[in-house]
Amino acid sequence: MARSIESHQRALRALLARTHGPGDDAVALPLAQAAGRVLAEDLLAPLDLPPHTNSQMDGFAVRVADLAATPESGTAPGDGTEPGAGTARGNGTAAGSGIEGGGSVTLPVHGTRAAGAGPVHHEPGTATAVMTGAVIPEGADAVLPVERVDPPRFDTPTITVPAGLADTTAEGTFVRPVGSDVARGAVALPAGTRLGVAAIGACAALGLVADATVLVRRGPRVLALSGGDEVVPAGAELKPGTLYDANGPLLDAWLREAGAEDVACLRVSDDPALFVERLEEAVRSLRPDLVVTSGGISAGAFEVVRQGLEAHGEDAWFGHVAVQPGGPQGHAVFRGTPVVCVPGNPVSTWVSCEVLLRDALAAVWGCCEAPRWGTAVLTEEVQPLPARTQLRRGRVTGHDDAGSARVALVGGASSHLLTAAARADVLVRIPHGEAPLPAGAAVAVLPVAGGVLALGGAGEPCEPGGDTTRPRARCASPGLDHDTTRRADEKDEGDDE
Repeated sequence: MARSIESHQRALRALLARTHGPGDDAVALPLAQAAGRVLAEDLLAPLDLPPHTNSQMDGFAVRVADLAATPESGTAPGDGTEPGAGTARGNGTAAGSGIEGGGSVTLPVHGTRAAGAGPVHHEPGTATAVMTGAVIPEGADAVLPVERVDPPRFDTPTITVPAGLADTTAEGTFVRPVGSDVARGAVALPAGTRLGVAAIGACAALGLVADATVLVRRGPRVLALSGGDEVVPAGAELKPGTLYDANGPLLDAWLREAGAEDVACLRVSDDPALFVERLEEAVRSLRPDLVVTSGGISAGAFEVVRQGLEAHGEDAWFGHVAVQPGGPQGHAVFRGTPVVCVPGNPVSTWVSCEVLLRDALAAVWGCCEAPRWGTAVLTEEVQPLPARTQLRRGRVTGHDDAGSARVALVGGASSHLLTAAARADVLVRIPHGEAPLPAGAAVAVLPVAGGVLALGGAGEPCEPGGDTTRPRARCASPGLDHDTTRRADEKDEGDDE
């Protein structure tokens, strides 16, 4: 009986966990070399961020108490008894304000503070002009945006605050308190944070220099095997019956993106004894944490990986997962090293890595993000397979009137359509069933690296047979009838790879 996607994910997690546990093998790296890595421990803030209470807007720093004068008194609290007295609030429009309504407040402007200037004392009953990021003067507790006062500019001796703004401004309005992002000594970035663009920016804001060390999780050292007698390296002569090796470079790129510490690639033939000999030599010399093989695990006569590992490995399992592409799967332990075996058609190799292997690497090594499925609606009718989940390639084309992402399928279902897969930016999960899924049906989608970028803004996906005169990347096969190819592939349930 075929495994489900979820049961095979659990099996791979258990396999990798046999030789690696959470928190194993962290390494200290200079921040300049740690981009994209995952923190192995909490990063504590060495200072408050922001380090000073500052203005969120270009405007005027004020005391909220100075906006609370009553029309009956005609003055602000403290008028005549505190520095800055003279604030007035009337029942009508302030003279020259151009603002209608009662209860407006007029404040004299007392100085201008730019970002980078040190703190100063705020005179009660006045307004201090402050630019975005400027330290809030001591004693002020709110900021009025310049565009909401009269006149809406800084070269003025007084400002008039409309009654509505005066009545609704509370303490802390448009003020960024010291430490409001993170307080000194608190956790700024928790363990498990990927040091992406925003995290690198946060480290810089906290004062970490390029050579400051951070403790990051070590990714696995991986040995990737590809090949077969029909496969030759790029640049070699392509004789009849042979094809270039796509899986070696594909696995190398995918594993590095998924957080592998190092990747060594080995090309093997269809000789089972030679396969075992070369694998044993590579495992002994390279001491990988993980071996990933592509191909050689199905039901053919030259399934070198399955034959070699069933005879010389431990706890070998080879069977099927109820999915297309990626049906044949396997795993074993060879000389103490976990071996994950994926099918050899390039799209199957890639999809297996994205859906199955990524889940295990995220759960056990914590070196990459686990697959994050979302939801989109189909732009066209799709016929499911009766007994297997399909992982089709698709492209998000925009959103419908309800705000749901719309996904169009890219290429057919067959697992050799690698250039079509490269044009996809999501995998589309089509559940098994008998009835067609209509256009507008909701499906699960998994974002993947790739896709065609439309020049000059978002556009429809680049499909074979589409308009190649538009200013965007051209399709690889402009003469191919995409819809006809897809329907033919949907009927081919024998395409397990």
